[in-house]
Amino acid sequence: MDPKKLDLVIQYALAVASEAEDFRDRELGPIHLLKFAYLADLAYAKTEKTSFTGVHWRFHKFGPWAVEAYQRIQPAAQSLQAVERRFSTSTNDEGIRWRVKDPCLARELEGKLPWPVAREVKHAVQQYGSDTAGLLHFVYQTPPMLKAAPGETLDLLPAEVRETEASVVDLISTPLPELSKTKVKKLQTLVKERLEERRRASKLLAPDPVPRYDEVFMNGQDWLDELAGESVRADKGQIHFSDEVWKSPGRRDPEIS
Repeated sequence: MDPKKLDLVIQYALAVASEAEDFRDRELGPIHLLKFAYLADLAYAKTEKTSFTGVHWRFHKFGPWAVEAYQRIQPAAQSLQAVERRFSTSTNDEGIRWRVKDPCLARELEGKLPWPVAREVKHAVQQYGSDTAGLLHFVYQTPPMLKAAPGETLDLLPAEVRETEASVVDLISTPLPELSKTKVKKLQTLVKERLEERRRASKLLAPDPVPRYDEVFMNGQDWLDELAGESVRADKGQIHFSDEVWKSPGRRDPEIS
């Protein structure tokens, strides 16, 4: 981990938050700052294939987490002379928030960060601010979280990069078969046919006849509902899932989820 880079991301997030119109979004706590730092690393990895801060993020109860990153939050905020506010939460725990007052700080720090990092942090802070629930929901939907189970280290590299790396290894280790000119021509023809089929399938066709949403349609829908029988009765209980659910395709395949 590079503490200076992590501190810079944390400080930039606080500086951007200080510009929020809603005064409640000008204060950020540890959970917000950690998630913004994670998003910064994720954005940087998309272009540079590596983490910006060097933090080893893990799947924690509250999303991406790293003890070493958490320990840098207070020093980073204090170095900006950020205003610290402590309060009691509904669970009798002590909460903490930081806020900076320098109106020119965001622009100054932005120039010290790589553009993908600054862009992602600025967008995320402006989008979520201190909205803990919204921010947690968003980071839980990021690819590294969807591919991991609780306690595991998060892989920030995009899936296509991993697939490309694996393909390169396979190409290097596997000798290419020799193809005759006839086979090459057949393959070229087959590829063209598949591309043409995909192009045709992608075209949207207007329904014929056009659907009608009138009284007849509504009556038919009511009739089908009657055939289905009584509605499902509401009930309470506990559902237990196997740990295998964390690795199931349903968490990361949009066609299934």
